[in-house]
Amino acid sequence: MEFRGILMINSPRYKRNIAHLQLLWVATCALLSVGCTQRDVVCSDGVLNVALGSDVAGHFVVGGEHYGFVTNVAEYVAGECGLDLGVESDTSIDNLRKGLDNGTIDIAAIHTSDRVKLHKYPSAPLYATDYVLLMPSWARVDSELSAVEMCSGKRIATDRGFMYHTASIQALCGAGAIVDTMAMDGHTLALRLLDGHYDAIVCERSEAKLVSYLYRNLRIVGTFDECVEVRLIFASRGLKERFVSLMSNYATSEDYTAATDLYFGEASVAKNFVQLTYKPTRVVGGISVWDKKIRSTAERVGVDWRLMSAMARYESGFRNDQVSNMGAVGLMQVTPIVATEFKMEEYDLTDPDTNILLAAKLLRKSSRALGFGNFPSTDDGVAIVVASYHCGITRTLEAQRLSIATGGCGKSWSDIAAVMTNMGDPEWNKANGSRMGRFADHRITIAYVNRVMEAYTDYRKAL
Repeated sequence: MEFRGILMINSPRYKRNIAHLQLLWVATCALLSVGCTQRDVVCSDGVLNVALGSDVAGHFVVGGEHYGFVTNVAEYVAGECGLDLGVESDTSIDNLRKGLDNGTIDIAAIHTSDRVKLHKYPSAPLYATDYVLLMPSWARVDSELSAVEMCSGKRIATDRGFMYHTASIQALCGAGAIVDTMAMDGHTLALRLLDGHYDAIVCERSEAKLVSYLYRNLRIVGTFDECVEVRLIFASRGLKERFVSLMSNYATSEDYTAATDLYFGEASVAKNFVQLTYKPTRVVGGISVWDKKIRSTAERVGVDWRLMSAMARYESGFRNDQVSNMGAVGLMQVTPIVATEFKMEEYDLTDPDTNILLAAKLLRKSSRALGFGNFPSTDDGVAIVVASYHCGITRTLEAQRLSIATGGCGKSWSDIAAVMTNMGDPEWNKANGSRMGRFADHRITIAYVNRVMEAYTDYRKAL
């Protein structure tokens, strides 16, 4: 008789307690391994091949690296066994069965409800979790409503697990939601939500945590009162025994606590998932979820959309709901003064179309004022225009004038940066006839320009 010790991580019926989960997993492992003999497990190709069923959520590939709770667990097991790790997602049950039979798959992750389809293979429970509702960060939400009630009359899309493994899908339809039955992965759902195809999406919690970090403008607004279970299927009993033994140690470690809290608890992805902090904004085949909007607007105005994306990365981290202490708003951190300048003061600056358009117009105006036409033809020119976006066109024009007056070049970024540094010295300003006061924030502007130009270079190479 099998012990069904599922990790009820963040179940809506039980308060999450990491210490309790660790003990529960250790007990599960102990019972599963009673009567088993420990044997070495050697994968013939030196790779631990893991495949996720098409209904299992929470797996992403960003910048060529795999992310997700199953992947984290598999990475630990592979490392302890001295193996490389291979991960394949979106695999049908038939292909999982074939792979387990022919040795091309060592471990498969499936929903427990699909266990009967792979009944001849040994298995072990991994986790149980719930589904959550995500909306754009700027959407207005009545927190008194349930997740189902929030969906009433709205266009909703779900991932495959919710569609095929829960009863809540019927509740959504009964509440008058317009539900897209083309169940998709969280990455696709997030893109289509931010593009306006849907009003909200439903994801399994671990996937939702990654989605809301990778695509910063989404937030979890509700939880469905229903759990789903995921378990691992092993190609051999020996591999299962090794896995159970390794997990007994891993379940009591700080890494495991951080992983469970990260994917299923209240922890911040930015705080604990160090790998993602280096690539928080890249999406497969592009730069950010705003690519389409930024590109169409930038091309219409006549500036490079990749530069605008590089600026958005450092202005707001691609968060459209960002508001600075100085009152700069949105994706491109546009100020109300800029909106007034372009006679758009009545527009909502958090609206991405308005925000991007204002930023593009400001870049074009600055480029013209600095003598580069609609858009500079050299990196030096681009850097100077970026500087004007950060510290203001008046100060940048003054730096350009002083550069020429002191024997430099008004179109060289290194010369302009040197002058801006000197403008931080009141004595230099006085001696060289500066028309402005001390430039106290010159280091911040120069660092900003250098970071943006580095990202701009990377984006041009990639795209």
